[in-house]
Amino acid sequence: MRKKTTHHALPGDLPVFDVMLVRRTGSPARPGKDKLVALFERTWKLLPASRRPDRQGLKRVAVDVLVVDDAEIEKLNAAHLKERGPTDVLSFPMGETDFERDAFHLGEIVVSYDTAAREAKSRSLTLENELARYCVHGFLHLLGYEDATSTQQKEMFEIQEKSLAAE
Repeated sequence: MRKKTTHHALPGDLPVFDVMLVRRTGSPARPGKDKLVALFERTWKLLPASRRPDRQGLKRVAVDVLVVDDAEIEKLNAAHLKERGPTDVLSFPMGETDFERDAFHLGEIVVSYDTAAREAKSRSLTLENELARYCVHGFLHLLGYEDATSTQQKEMFEIQEKSLAAE
């Protein structure tokens, strides 16, 4: 397991993103922490102001990303959502002050590299691109976006794909 933290300062009212990336043994090296920070920054800029959380005066936003295999995400899926089988991404919103990081902790995103590998192959994408998609999707869930209905999916996926296309 490797841990890495990145901080990027942005001008104006945009936060400084503090991304902690944890990869389980066997997970791919990409996307890296810098790419995730850039994706989260781009996604944040696409959000309407009403979707941005009250950061309680904190300039920093912490997001934790955990890259796991299907076996681990399957256990988390069963424990937290009572769903059977692996899934692509799980999000655990926090929305609280992280005093150690002096940041507003938006939450945690867990992505499966096994699921991403299968999906990337079936869609003729790179594994890195599919994992990046899962991370942006999870980030949007942390911000309160849902995808249970077609209307919700349209709203969420529009921002997700705009963010990914800007690379």
